[in-house]
Amino acid sequence: MKNRKRAVMSLNNDTFKHYLLLRYVNNSTDPKWKQLTFVSQDNISAEVWLQLYNYAKADVESHGGHLTGYEVVNERIVKHDGISTDYWPANWMWVISKHS
Repeated sequence: MKNRKRAVMSLNNDTFKHYLLLRYVNNSTDPKWKQLTFVSQDNISAEVWLQLYNYAKADVESHGGHLTGYEVVNERIVKHDGISTDYWPANWMWVISKHS
């Protein structure tokens, strides 16, 4: 059996949002996304963040990786494989992992 290396990136909420903007907005050719380059992160709606998250999750998984959220609830770490609400989970940490 081959040893497979795994690349892992861990991001707090603000850094993950910045990553989403850099990776999926700045590199986009879609005018809808490009206009977000001129908007403060604080002024971007939860709906847009969720769309960017879903796009990122599909992208990461299409390359054999995983995008996972973690939060602390009652002093326990809870793992989330997706966002099942219509609001942005502001207190999560994010992990992007990929086999290389």
